[in-house]
Amino acid sequence: MFRTQDVDLAGLPGMFGEGLTHWHGMSRSLATHWYHVSIKQRHEDRFISQVEMLNDETKLFELISAQSEDLVIDELQVVTPPWINKGKSWRMEKLTSVSVGYDKNEVPVCLLEVESGAVYTDVHDLSFDASTLINLRKIY
Repeated sequence: MFRTQDVDLAGLPGMFGEGLTHWHGMSRSLATHWYHVSIKQRHEDRFISQVEMLNDETKLFELISAQSEDLVIDELQVVTPPWINKGKSWRMEKLTSVSVGYDKNEVPVCLLEVESGAVYTDVHDLSFDASTLINLRKIY
């Protein structure tokens, strides 16, 4: 999850639109992947570009399902910590697919395929085999 501190509040809640609050900064306490989604949303007679930063596959699926002639996803990227991308630092990469399934213990597992062809999972077990997932469903 993303979290904010009250001292980072920009202006007053609602001053940028009903239900909106702007922040100067945010943080994450867990080193887990998240999604950076570039969208275009119709506002009156034109499209406005903006970025959605989504915590998990549930929020991602909600946004994907909400696409319409008034809301278009331009680009979907995943931000991964080193333990997921097997590198030395965090990476942001363009996604080609996202799938969700369950392991033998019925724990949800996410498969992330990036533009380079690499496939990442959010499983810490180095011996994990993605072919053992059940009820695998592609959401993107």
